Amino acid sequence: MKDFAGVIDACLGRTPLDLLISGQIVNVYSGNIFDGYIGVKNGLIAYIGNKPKPARHQLDFPSKYVLPAYIDGHVHIESSLMTPRMFARAVVPHGTCCVVADPHEIANVLGLDGIKFLVEDSEKTPLKFYFMIPSSVPSTSLETTGAEIGLKEIRVLKSFRRILGLGEVMNYMGVVRGDRSILDKIEECSGMIVDGHAPGLRGDTLCAYVLAGIMSDHEALSLEEAKEKLSLGMWIMIREGSTAKALSILARIVSKGCPEKVMLVTDDRHAGDIVREGHIDHCLRRAVEEGIDPIDAIKMVTLKPAEYFRLQHLGALSPGKSADIVVVDNLRDFRAEAVIIDGVVVARRGIYLYAEEEKPEKRALGSINIGRLSIEDLRIMHPRIKFGKTIIRAIGLIENQIYTEEIHCEANVVGGEVKPDPDRDILEICVVERHRGSGRVGKGFIVGFGLKSGAIASTVAHDSHNLIAVGASSQDIYRAILRLKEINGGLVVVEGGRVLAELPLPVAGLMADLDAEEISQRIEVLEETASSLGCRVKSPFTALSFLSLPVVPKLKITDYGLIDAENLRVVDLFIS
Repeated sequence: MKDFAGVIDACLGRTPLDLLISGQIVNVYSGNIFDGYIGVKNGLIAYIGNKPKPARHQLDFPSKYVLPAYIDGHVHIESSLMTPRMFARAVVPHGTCCVVADPHEIANVLGLDGIKFLVEDSEKTPLKFYFMIPSSVPSTSLETTGAEIGLKEIRVLKSFRRILGLGEVMNYMGVVRGDRSILDKIEECSGMIVDGHAPGLRGDTLCAYVLAGIMSDHEALSLEEAKEKLSLGMWIMIREGSTAKALSILARIVSKGCPEKVMLVTDDRHAGDIVREGHIDHCLRRAVEEGIDPIDAIKMVTLKPAEYFRLQHLGALSPGKSADIVVVDNLRDFRAEAVIIDGVVVARRGIYLYAEEEKPEKRALGSINIGRLSIEDLRIMHPRIKFGKTIIRAIGLIENQIYTEEIHCEANVVGGEVKPDPDRDILEICVVERHRGSGRVGKGFIVGFGLKSGAIASTVAHDSHNLIAVGASSQDIYRAILRLKEINGGLVVVEGGRVLAELPLPVAGLMADLDAEEISQRIEVLEETASSLGCRVKSPFTALSFLSLPVVPKLKITDYGLIDAENLRVVDLFIS
């Protein structure tokens, strides 16, 4: 309980404020900027005005802008490859004070235990973490997960203090078809926030989706689609992350004054991009580049997400709200001079100042369980042909997209085994189930990676996060898989049976207790090593991670085999 009597006394000058900040104050309610003061008491904003008040400490920024600190309304922490504590170290100096995280990545691996880990680890930071309940674990029945989130688990999670609602409802066709398994989850979260995920949904089916209680979407593919969703009362989250970038397409839905239900989010932001470009501050820069008024852009990362998520204590510089404040050099670059959370300066000029109670211990969470996998389990055998040619379906990689093509190509069969052909860029790809030790392996071929030798492998493979590998030979793929088992998950590059580079991710095979700079450096080494083997994909491990996502067209692969993602069915590798 806050001591409001003490805060009122400080507001009226009867007792000193804890902190007085002066500068160019940005008012997200009125849209104006004025030269003034903000007074802080007991972690709250106690006073805003044109005159100073008595204070124990004072920070003066005469030529700089004082803003509400930023809120990221939709993010998957696991995609940064950092634990929440390390994630906070990376983003707080950029002005982020709050994130709303959907933990469906770790939930697919460890279920409730994984979500509890994220919640507990996040409590050791000044960053305000809120969480959504994963709605689609698993996202389909065409993959094997380590856990499931059903009604029983949802009821447990609803009791958590910082749970705000139901995370992105990815099974949008299940909603419009009346699938009780997903409708029951939405009904269980009635009265809470329910996020959506409905790429391309329009017309009657969109009406049905909204009718079910879905309140937002971050997957709009066109300006017209976003406008239609806004017209039906949905909130639009414009994402500008590491993989999916929508500002250039959707910026024009924002009119002067930003009356729309719209916010900026990152969704997935990798450690290296946070180091090089920033976090929500990068979204602000991009929004201004796209012609959005700077104050409107600020609203989209402060006032708007606070309204949508009903975080009444956040989102503006107003008496009674949390003293979460960022001071920036200008409203174009948004370079943070100081970051204040709950009235405490937690970062200055890009340096994280929060004093942690303890150093992060080295942790392992979960284990890689691939059973008694042998190299023979990875070989692709033709059911009829011993020697000759065959026509196969291959995944066609599209660089910088998570969508893929279906390519039909000729492959050689030698002794019954269908061989990769690196000279024609036809490589082997496989997904090994790593949660239950079932021994199930989905096998196929892919075009577009460019590897001439060796293999790359990862335990980051959306959404079920089984083990995925691409390579020029079964032998190197097998060595890469064994190495991932040895290090309890991560990313690895192998050639000629030798491990050339790796990044262990011992926390669920998804995260490490390393800071953003170290993860970024290791990723850079991994990518350079893959490039030296002929890989022509700029971010090969990112591309690899989405090849097992069966809810995104067109041809994907899971431990069940090749998946026609448009019709959600397993398809045969062989056409002839």
